[in-house]
Amino acid sequence: MNDIKRLKDQQREKHPGFDGYMDCMTRSLFTGLATFCLSFSGTYFAQKIVQSKIRYPIKYNILISSLVATGVSYQITSTRTKACQAAWMAFEDKHSVLKEKTF
Repeated sequence: MNDIKRLKDQQREKHPGFDGYMDCMTRSLFTGLATFCLSFSGTYFAQKIVQSKIRYPIKYNILISSLVATGVSYQITSTRTKACQAAWMAFEDKHSVLKEKTF
């Protein structure tokens, strides 16, 4: 599955909304990655500013920043991927095999 274009071509006939789903998931995952980077750096520099006023060990800066960034990026990524899944299922309900009764 390293070739996304070939995967999209294979699934296009069976699942017409697959292209949009893959694009949405890609945006969601990169949004989560960007959120991690921004929240880590924001938390780290906020701690540096606060540390000049309140003294506490510097070794916890990276740990706290990592935990905050992980939590925030997980929340953003999971919310956006659930929205992508819901959109694809709504599209599939209208245009695909999910509407057929084969039992």
